[in-house]
Formats: sequence, structure tokens, C-alpha cells
Amino acid sequence: MMQESLAVDTVSHLVYLEGNALVTDSITVAAVFGKEHAKVIRSIEELQSSKEFTDANFGVSEYRDRSGKRNKKYLIKRDGLMFLVMGYTGEKAAKMKENYIREFNRMEEYIRGKPKAMNAKESILANMKLTIELNEEVTSIKEDVTSVKEDMEQIKKDINERITLDYGQQQVIRNAVNKRVHKLWNENRIDKEIHNTTRKVYSSLWKNLKDAYQVNAYPNILQKDFDEALSFIEGWRPLFNGNKTA
Repeated sequence: MMQESLAVDTVSHLVYLEGNALVTDSITVAAVFGKEHAKVIRSIEELQSSKEFTDANFGVSEYRDRSGKRNKKYLIKRDGLMFLVMGYTGEKAAKMKENYIREFNRMEEYIRGKPKAMNAKESILANMKLTIELNEEVTSIKEDVTSVKEDMEQIKKDINERITLDYGQQQVIRNAVNKRVHKLWNENRIDKEIHNTTRKVYSSLWKNLKDAYQVNAYPNILQKDFDEALSFIEGWRPLFNGNKTA
């Protein structure tokens, strides 16, 4: 039977590339068709197919459960899958067979280098759409749903780590800086021998703000740091001799 290898270029929740072969696995089949994984394994091992066909289309592999225990699973090629599920009947089973065929075809097109070009936003939305469709069809799956949720949280986290201040937030930051500088200047709460013009106070505040958030310009501050940046401005006071707060 096929030897286990590292899976790469996974772009489908149903079908993925294992070595040089497109496969699904017994865990996914069980989840998609609402079967117990143990029963799917038993069905595979009891198939009345030739040894040549079995060796070519089913490969023993393993996975770790949440406790870390190693368990057996099978990697399954397209022909093996069709042979295995031909006895699955009903409207839902028919729909999932179609989904599998579509995903195998899509992955084959991907491997041939002819996938539809997508920008980053379209790619994220496409992955989310696949995730939602799979969750709607699968009710008994547990491990895969947990993995999907973690992936979506990671996507949200990655997005939050990249989005900078929008125009409205930039305006709020500018207003807060203006208000803070004039308040300190009018209340004589700065050393005017060092900061003898409001321009110097502005310069110090903008520099300290950019240094605090490690950006070269304040619009590059991340949205997730917006509230914190406002608090920084509202509590800011210029430094004396580079090391003391007024």
C-alpha cells in the first residue's frame, strides 16, 4: 500500500495532495457521509477488491487524537473512494459524492497550474465559504470542526495584524494630538526653555508616538492599537533631558 508522506499545497477541505497523489482520508469520509470512523475503516478492510486495486488506491497512515494517541486511518485515491462509497445511498450521500468529484477535479486543475487567479481577499472568502459549506453538511464531525474554527481564528488574527488606521481614525489621532499639545502649552505644564514653541511640542509628541508603536508614520499604527494610542496621547508629557517626564 502507499507509504505515508508529507501533505503539501492543501487547498481543499475534502481532497489534498499527499506526495504526488491526490487523496482524501477515512476521517474525512466518515465526517462527510455521517459514518463512524471505525466502520469506514472496517468497510475498507472488507472490500472485495483485488490486492492490486487495493494497494493502488488505499494507503495505511495514522493520526494523533487529542490525547496524543496514534490511531490508524486510510489515505484514499479517487478510484478507491468511488469504490468505497458506491453503496452509500440517499440524497445527501449523492450530493456529497458530487462534492467529492468536483473537489478532485478542482485539485487536478490546480496541479496542472490552471487555477482561477484570486487576490488575498478572494482567497480568504473562498476558504471561508468552503468551511461554511462543509460545516452545514457535516453534523457528526468534531476534530475537523475544531481545526476549521482554529484556522478561521488564525485568519482573523492575521487580518487584525495587518490593518492600519482608517481615515476617520487618523483624524481622531490628529485631533487628540492638537488638543494635548494646546492643553500642555496653555497650562504651562512643559519646560518652555526646552520646548519654546508649540512646534517643538508637536514634534516631540509625534516622535514619541511613532517610537511607541514602532512605525515610520502615525497612519501605519494598527487598528487594534487605536484605543491604546489615544490613551498614550492623552497621558503624554514631554521629556526633560531625554529621561524625565515633566
